[in-house]
Amino acid sequence: MIAAGDIVPRKKPAPDIYHYVLEQMNLSPRECLVIEDSQAGVQAAAEVGLPTLVTQNEYTQNHDFPGEIAVLSDFGEPDAPFTVIRGDLGIYTYTTLATLNFLHQQVLSIKP
Repeated sequence: MIAAGDIVPRKKPAPDIYHYVLEQMNLSPRECLVIEDSQAGVQAAAEVGLPTLVTQNEYTQNHDFPGEIAVLSDFGEPDAPFTVIRGDLGIYTYTTLATLNFLHQQVLSIKP
């Protein structure tokens, strides 16, 4: 599902967009994994209880990301691995569906 800020009353850091997506897809926060690259986005996701993978950029490399499950330098590539800034990515060095599933399993292993 693609959801943009123009379909909800308030933009991030308000959590409206995440409430909208959860409602539209009939999902709980634990069933999801958000990928964000901004402090406002992480704040919005955290307010709803959504686990978040953060990729940094030159504007956000010194930002604090409360509630993230992991912070990466970027998504990485097979020949250009990401740097793990915070979190446990196990054996993974670039982002694939398997990487995201690994992170989501960490979320599911935490008791609500």
